[in-house]
Formats: sequence, C-alpha cells, structure tokens
Amino acid sequence: MPPESLRRPVSLPCFDCPIAQPYRDAAQSAIVPPHFIRAGFQLRHFPSVVLFAALLTPALARAQLMLPGALQASPSAADKAAPNPAGAAPRQPKPAGLKPPSEETIFGQELSRDGFAGIIAFQRGSGKGLEITRLSIAGEEISHPGKQCQVEVVAGTPIQTSFAGRPNGVSRYEVEIETCPFSLDVLEGAVLVTRTPQTCDFRAADCRVDPAGLWGPPGNAIGPDQTKQLERERGRVDSAMLAKFHALLTSAGKDKEAVKQIASEQAGFSSEREVICRNYLREDIHGFCGLRITQARALALQAAFEDRAKARAKPAMAKTKPVSNFKLNSKANPKPEPGPAAQSKAKSE
Repeated sequence: MPPESLRRPVSLPCFDCPIAQPYRDAAQSAIVPPHFIRAGFQLRHFPSVVLFAALLTPALARAQLMLPGALQASPSAADKAAPNPAGAAPRQPKPAGLKPPSEETIFGQELSRDGFAGIIAFQRGSGKGLEITRLSIAGEEISHPGKQCQVEVVAGTPIQTSFAGRPNGVSRYEVEIETCPFSLDVLEGAVLVTRTPQTCDFRAADCRVDPAGLWGPPGNAIGPDQTKQLERERGRVDSAMLAKFHALLTSAGKDKEAVKQIASEQAGFSSEREVICRNYLREDIHGFCGLRITQARALALQAAFEDRAKARAKPAMAKTKPVSNFKLNSKANPKPEPGPAAQSKAKSE
C-alpha cells in the first residue's frame, strides 16, 4: 500500500481545466508520482513557451547584427575609388562634351536682327562654305537721324563667306562686303553677328546700319509650345555652362592671374547677355536670345578648357622626347673589337 504522502490529493490551479483534471484524478488514485504531476503541470505551458521563443528569435538576430563588434559587409570594388599611382599627378576634371550647332539649323529660315529688324537667309555653298541668299539691314538715314531706312545688300548673286574655324567653340564665317564686312557665329537656329566698329555707312542709300547682334526667328512667331520647350531647355543649358566654368577654373590650378581672368569674364557674362538681348522682340516672354547666348558661352568655356589642356600636354611631350639618332645608331652598331693581330701589336708596344 502506498505511503500516506502519496495518497494525499494534490491541488492544481485550474488554468486549463481539461489538462489539470486528468492529473488531479491520477494523484487522487495514487497511481502517478508527484514529480510526474509537476512535469505535466509545466507541459501545458509548452505552446506559450514555443510561441514566445519564435517571437524572440528575430529580435535576438537583429540585436546580434547591431553588436559593436559585428562585422559589416565590405564595400564593393565599384564603390571604391581607384587610388592614384604613387607620384601620379591628379587628373583634371573633364566635363561632358557639347557639340557645336550645325549650319543645318539656319537653312531655309529668314532670320531678323533682334527678332524684328532686317532679314538674312542662308544656303549651303560649294564644299563646306556658307552662302547668304538674302541680306536686308535696317538702319537710320544719315541725313535725317532717327528716320528709319533699309539697305538691300544682296543683288541677285549670293554673298560668299569663308570658314574661319571655331575660335569660341562654334563655327565662324567671315562675310566680306566692301562697305560693311562682318563675321558671324552659327548658333542653334540663329547667328551672332559681330563687327568693329558696329555701324556701316551706305552713303549711296543715305543709310547708316548696324548689323551687330543676334539674328533669330521673329519674336512674335515664337508660340506658347516653343516657349515651354525653351524653358525646359534653359535649365539644362545653365547647368552645362556652370559645369564648364568650374572645370575651366579648376584647370587653372594655382595660376592666380588665370583664375582672376576666368572669374572676371564669367562675372561679366550676365551683363553682356543683357546688352545683346535687351532689344529682342518679346524676349521677356520666350527668352530665346538669352538661351542661345548662354549656349554660346558654354561652348566658349569648353573651347578654352580644351586649349588649356593642349597647352599642358606640350611640356609633357617635350620631356619624353626620344634620344637622338646618333645615340640609337651607336647602340645598334657598336664599335668592332680589334682583331688578334692588332691585340698582339698593342701588347708588344
């Protein structure tokens, strides 16, 4: 017969009555020992323990990743900047290249100075030349200043021009008119005419004209859709000009005079653009003139940057100049050794 302690009934809290009832019955019948009863009591908490462990595991994993001594993934090779070789000079920044406007953008159009005065039209000439098919320049009468006049320069035969390179990053052409020679730079859908002095006197027509300025499409012909397109283009052009300016300024290095000159020219650009575009028809609405002058400035900065890079490359090429042909020939054809007879004669002497 079991001892008295084993036959004593065990009181279990009824957290889960269906589970506790069998163990109570077993205890009362004195069949199951007490330590098995305690184990059964803990077993009913097992689902909660498993659930708590499942919730705790991700948190522990995250905590482990946040430990101070935890290893972090090393950056990839693409993220690391390639170190310069020892003794190598730092590379100068090279901005993205801009393409100069094509002459095709001005063919088949009648352009006017400041968008309203006179007319100039072009066509492709022989070879790479440019021909002016029509040129009408507005001005004032010499005998009656303030009274408007106009001179038709082209008389049947197109005016020939000569290509003068790209000194400022855009194509330049020289126009040789006996009374009024000038040069023009090809921009996108426009030309910038320069002349010194600015005015020309056509005395036979009693007319004093000024061809200098931006010749572009009529200002009243630029509609809302084109104005929106110009506005979208303006942000990109302004960014390109600033990038070219900073690249040119950086390329000057420690040359204080060059840095001062570059900064001074850029500071004066806004006022120069204002002078060129202030009379363009409806410029305050469409901004065509200002945009084209800014494009020309960006290309001029790019040309200056490239010229400076070429100037730096020349001294480097001079340092790596090959040795003279005489030295190369002396190494390729060494002086012959004396024969046996010459050697014995030298010994006897």
